[in-house]
Amino acid sequence: MGPFLLALTCGLFTAAFSSAATISKPSLLLNSAVDALPTVNLTTADGRTLQPGNSSLGAEDPRFFVLVRDGTEDLSDKSVFMAVLRALGELTKHEFDEHIHGGEWSAPGYDDVAVVIPPHPRLQVRFAMWGLARGVAHMHGKGYPSVELHLYFNGGRGVGPVEVGIIQILKRHPVHRRAEPDPETLSLTTQLPANSTAPGNTSNFGEGGVSSVGIPSYDLRTNFRGVRLSTYGVFASIFASINEVASMDRSKPFEARADIPGGSENVGLIFRPWVFQPYGPPYLYYDQMLWMFDRAAKYMISNNKFNAGEFVLLVDNEPVGYGEFHKVVGGAVALKEDE
Repeated sequence: MGPFLLALTCGLFTAAFSSAATISKPSLLLNSAVDALPTVNLTTADGRTLQPGNSSLGAEDPRFFVLVRDGTEDLSDKSVFMAVLRALGELTKHEFDEHIHGGEWSAPGYDDVAVVIPPHPRLQVRFAMWGLARGVAHMHGKGYPSVELHLYFNGGRGVGPVEVGIIQILKRHPVHRRAEPDPETLSLTTQLPANSTAPGNTSNFGEGGVSSVGIPSYDLRTNFRGVRLSTYGVFASIFASINEVASMDRSKPFEARADIPGGSENVGLIFRPWVFQPYGPPYLYYDQMLWMFDRAAKYMISNNKFNAGEFVLLVDNEPVGYGEFHKVVGGAVALKEDE
């Protein structure tokens, strides 16, 4: 390990906490299948395969890596997932390679955990997003301890790795929990009918739906009634999808079918435009996909519906985006227990 590791003396950023967690000696997060983001395969309507990261930046740069210091406090896995989801949602409001000042985020109803990103002169959105996904993978393997993540990027040209940011995922003190989950997590989805079929026939939808306030109106229809899925696997797939989408050109519609083929804990995720083969209007855009992932995650965790099934994004009551969670068993897709 290089001499730059010996200089890791940065302490915890504790302004939002009553006490600092004890942090262990740093260890390297390897670029393994466990610690890296799940693979996202992209295919166009005419069968062409796209490289992950539909931009020059890529979904995750191999020169990026993370050092972690494990804390002594045990955290709620669901609170970790929701805090990271909230942080990713805020980060995606910026360009992927934009420099940011950091911040602190926790989720309503799950605010016993916070994501804290102190200011750093080299911090970019992409580094923070990659680090959060990597950090959750590490925490899952360790039973969800508090962590401090040191983000590094090897820029080459003889410079060697340089620190580009720090992330803490820690317990908040004191905890002021709401009696009920955030209403936003419950009110923006409508169940698909039990007999719904594959996209292509809008007559499978029920009457209306609860839409978000504003113009245009968004609605998420869900049908999660299949085989039970790993909670972590679902969120790992969502985090990988958000990272992938965030790296794209947000001014253009999404024109591919994205497939996470049995990523973390055999949870697969597919998402694509509703009209795909042949591809055509209505089109699916950046902000709409992020809204779809966010609402699907919040619906599943609020209703404990971590089951295989489909979800459909409607914009002004018109289907625009389609997604499907499934389990991969022996290389085959399973939606029901007996498949």
